[in-house]
Amino acid sequence: MAQPLTDLTLRKLAAAGANRTEIWDSRVPGLGVRVSKAGTKTFILMFRHRGLKRRMTLGRYPTLTLADARDKAIDALRVVTAGSDPILQSQDHDDASFQFATVVDAYVERHCKAHNKASTARESERSLKKHFVARWGKRDIRDIQPTHINEVLDELVEAGTPSEANHALGIIKTLFRWCVDRDLLAISPCQKIRKPAKHNSRSRTLIDAELKKVWRSFNTEGYPFGDMGKLLLLTAQRRGEVVDMRWSQLDLERKTWTIPASLSKNGREHTLPLSEAAMAVITNVPRISDDRMFPARGNGVNAISGFTRAKQRFDDVSGVAEWTLHDLRRTVATGMAQLGIAPHVIERVLNHVSGTFAGVAGVYNRFEYLGEMRAALDRWAEHVSNVTTDAG
Repeated sequence: MAQPLTDLTLRKLAAAGANRTEIWDSRVPGLGVRVSKAGTKTFILMFRHRGLKRRMTLGRYPTLTLADARDKAIDALRVVTAGSDPILQSQDHDDASFQFATVVDAYVERHCKAHNKASTARESERSLKKHFVARWGKRDIRDIQPTHINEVLDELVEAGTPSEANHALGIIKTLFRWCVDRDLLAISPCQKIRKPAKHNSRSRTLIDAELKKVWRSFNTEGYPFGDMGKLLLLTAQRRGEVVDMRWSQLDLERKTWTIPASLSKNGREHTLPLSEAAMAVITNVPRISDDRMFPARGNGVNAISGFTRAKQRFDDVSGVAEWTLHDLRRTVATGMAQLGIAPHVIERVLNHVSGTFAGVAGVYNRFEYLGEMRAALDRWAEHVSNVTTDAG
């Protein structure tokens, strides 16, 4: 319930146990004070703009006095009445410290690396930068709405990666909770967002007849997405790793591809032998960028995006239903097993740190298995060639 705020009330105000406390002023509608767990007191203003609930941080008490907070709140409400968003007109709106990319960097350094395992910190940074920073880099975090987050999650689900969508939501939720605790935000935009997909462990693999049809769709698509699809199928690496493929990572003479630890999901450098079939795809890729094999259009710095539409074209041409790009990785692993390739070699191709390479065994067994991996990938490429001959 609202009550007339006074300086005496504000001085005595404390957090309710381990929880944050909010009280509201009865004199100015929507004006309130939030008390953090640490006892920081911040004036906030709640209002609606274009049907959306918004919260605006006005300043900290006592640096900002109660009288000045009421004046700022009234000025902001006048802006709302005029049909505008006062957050977009606030004087500190362009403060670089509120840019999303800057906040993510601070969060990774001050929270993830300080409180999480190194692998967890790397994964949080990877997911945030891949799914969110790439889209919102310079956006003010106070402008990010639930609709913006849902757009990202919906695209991940539509791309056939529902578990990645759930994972991304968990990471972005933690980031915004940290922002609220640091008084960068009054309320998290993720507060009412639920997981975009049910968690189901996938077991889908493509049978040879489907493989032939999907390969035909890759041929029809051509560069860049068709070539990326072929490399996914010939190397068994993750989509993000193939999309981020660089010319500088390749040794064309030795026919190897080294994925650096910074781009590998498990944080380990991975050197992968390349079959002749994979080399044929790579040598036909046009050198549009100095380093990136698959640069964004008109931008050699960033990797290409747009897999959702490309996947739909693959489906239309192939006629194969209910498969995802990640299913290609599982298809390769299953196919190799059917060809009689040893499990530990398959795990090494996949760059897994579980199974044979888990725990102490993984620490001491540093043998690279390059020869075994090359033989395995060559056998798999031969199988793909036999299956896809005259695929168009």
